[in-house]
Amino acid sequence: MKKMITATVVAFAAYAMYTPSYTHAMTVEVQGNQVFATGPVEDDLRKFEEAFAKPGIDTVVFVNSPGGDLWTGLRVGRLIAEKGYKTVAAGSCVSACSIMFMGGKQRQFSDAFRPNQTFIGIHGAHDKDTKSINPAMQPQIFAFYKQHMNEKFNAQVMNQALYEMEDSGSLLRVFDPVRSAKVAPFHCVSSQTPRDKCSKFEGADALNLGIITLPDLLKLNLPAAFKPSNTIFGRELLSEIPDLAALLEEIADTKCVLPACKENVKKITERSEHRAIAVAASTTGLGLANNSDTPLAAAVRAIYNCNHPSNQLPRTCEVKIVNGFDATGIYRDADASHVKALAEIKPPSDKFYANEEYGGNFTKADGLRTEKFVDITPSALDGVKTIGTQELARMITSPQRPVIVDVAGFFDTIPGAVAVLGAGAALADASKDAAVEKRTEAMLKTVAPDLGRAIVFFCASRNCWTSANAAMRARKIGYTQIYWYRGGMEAWKAASLPTASGAVRAIANL
Repeated sequence: MKKMITATVVAFAAYAMYTPSYTHAMTVEVQGNQVFATGPVEDDLRKFEEAFAKPGIDTVVFVNSPGGDLWTGLRVGRLIAEKGYKTVAAGSCVSACSIMFMGGKQRQFSDAFRPNQTFIGIHGAHDKDTKSINPAMQPQIFAFYKQHMNEKFNAQVMNQALYEMEDSGSLLRVFDPVRSAKVAPFHCVSSQTPRDKCSKFEGADALNLGIITLPDLLKLNLPAAFKPSNTIFGRELLSEIPDLAALLEEIADTKCVLPACKENVKKITERSEHRAIAVAASTTGLGLANNSDTPLAAAVRAIYNCNHPSNQLPRTCEVKIVNGFDATGIYRDADASHVKALAEIKPPSDKFYANEEYGGNFTKADGLRTEKFVDITPSALDGVKTIGTQELARMITSPQRPVIVDVAGFFDTIPGAVAVLGAGAALADASKDAAVEKRTEAMLKTVAPDLGRAIVFFCASRNCWTSANAAMRARKIGYTQIYWYRGGMEAWKAASLPTASGAVRAIANL
């Protein structure tokens, strides 16, 4: 799978709103004459100073960093410039990472990661906690880039990158000009801006913008800790399958009906990573994926392919294999966590948490939201009952527990909830949206076949439109007892209620 689009990206972006901010700092390691750094930028200056004190250092390699603390980025970038080191970007180097990268006397990309995963990301300053834009810091960042881009500095591009920001997700992406020669740099003013509405800079590239000084891709031997792990749903797969060929033979025999299916299963190891196999939970059938950007992307695609077989009824599925690793423990552990957490739920003393009951009185749902899915939602939806945290906890602990649908459940979730990713997807084009609705209806009816049973939808927070969309879809499908937990995971966690591990078995839309 080349990329996950539409619903799963929406779900993940919304989920990230209530995922805690990075609390760990960068990992910095010296290997020969190279310093490797990965992860979020925090108060990491001392780590770099200690690494740079080692003899023979001449290169700093940044591996997949989302950025972070501006002060550290500027200090490390200046320190790199003072020492005359080279810098290399392996994978993505964003925000404060791009500032450190720009300190290099010579700068280039590496081929350690796929072309679409290899880029420099530039934007202006914002508060890392509130995410509010901080224009007062932009001139300092502007001056740093201008100094190191020299005569190639493009004021128009950099002004747009640093000053035209609707939120902290605004980003100018510049790719390596060797493998991505046809991909023009592009700037999105928001993390929610559709790609086709982002500004493209045709004719520009990392070299003629002065972001890199060398076009050649550097071959790297990444330290073990910097290589990507086989992680899905927030948990790393550690059990490598000892006899993969025998397991593939078993899967082919028990889950395939057609000879072509059996052949594809047995030859999955010959295909490029990342690879995954998902199998139907209670019948024959499976889904395959390969050539995906990440193990998670492969797992998601395999589940989706398994959920929606041609000319057959939809079904729930579980990932069984990812890159030769056993994924079945993910589901076993997740199910056990749900049982444990359900037994621990006690309705809280207050009705509402995290201000879930406020805001949205002037916002109306005139149909499904088809863009800006992270935004203030209405306080109520026609034909749907909005509930608070206390009421949901009471419903869960009642003898007749409702079906609880998490439309963004990649990681932790509400105990007893089932994830149906993409159930909140919606497209402005009615002809295309018809297919989205058909798949959503099929998966909802798979996990909740009784249209008269109470069903609850939730997402990240009161700013998550995908759960509102899913609830409105359910009303149209014919469910008669629809509830919307508007506060979502943010409110649930604010009430200090227990959570369970997520393990996706159903994906309505990609």
